[in-house]
Amino acid sequence: MVLLASRLPLAAVPLTESTFTDVVRSVEVINASDKNAAPAKLNGIFKAPNLIRTGVASRAELTAPDQTLTRVGANTVFSFAPVGREVDLAQGSILFHSPTGRGGGTIKSGGASAAVSGTTLIVATTAVEHPGDHNGFKVILLEGTGHVTLANGETITVKAGQMIYVLPDHTGFGPLLNINLGKLVNGSALVNGFSHPLPSLPLIEIVIHDQDIRLKSGTVVDTGKPADKFLHNPPTLNFGPHSAPSGGDPNIPGMAPAPTLGPTIDGQPSNNPFQHEVPRSFQLQPPFGP
Repeated sequence: MVLLASRLPLAAVPLTESTFTDVVRSVEVINASDKNAAPAKLNGIFKAPNLIRTGVASRAELTAPDQTLTRVGANTVFSFAPVGREVDLAQGSILFHSPTGRGGGTIKSGGASAAVSGTTLIVATTAVEHPGDHNGFKVILLEGTGHVTLANGETITVKAGQMIYVLPDHTGFGPLLNINLGKLVNGSALVNGFSHPLPSLPLIEIVIHDQDIRLKSGTVVDTGKPADKFLHNPPTLNFGPHSAPSGGDPNIPGMAPAPTLGPTIDGQPSNNPFQHEVPRSFQLQPPFGP
């Protein structure tokens, strides 16, 4: 099991139901008992253990009584667990925002889980390359800090503007990459594709501003390559590996296209028209020059 965790309040309110506060295009609620599907309705109540299924270029926003937000991306299958504060992501992507002090939550995907509190992040399942394989997932921190811990106790800290790959079958971590957050946010329907702004957007904009200063000063350089290109072969400098993805929320309409070699953040199938919209990467420069 994989855990992206920060301390959770002892009296966190169970995350077993939420209200649809935005519905875009094709969004269905699947009854867990009889598997019947019905269109999601604005201001309707979504309860565990029912599922949400979104179509191409479709999305939904759910708001819990404690103001925890869950934004569901395109081609996603998602549900809440019947008890506790647990989110199950079978495929696709979600943006999860839990206000500070309001209680965290646990996100499960592909046999791994991520518990978060007081932060905003995107979780996306990765593609399965061969029949019978299991998917992994990737986590992008938009603001705040998290710690990812594997079942063997191995832990890595993930900061705002970073992405970590969690490999399938508990085989370890992929590279930790620093996202060009401005490009991602500008092109992300999970961030911008709703009728009202994300509550944590001002905090995200602070991270973007700080990152822009580093880019302009030459401290970091945009590689112009897809982040997934570095999944198994991160770029290296004279003193070790340094890499970072940039360039938008993959496979979400409205982004500048870029070549891709791997899976997407928004869970779109490989034949969709937005398949080339993936984050690119930038690379740290050594202190003594390029």
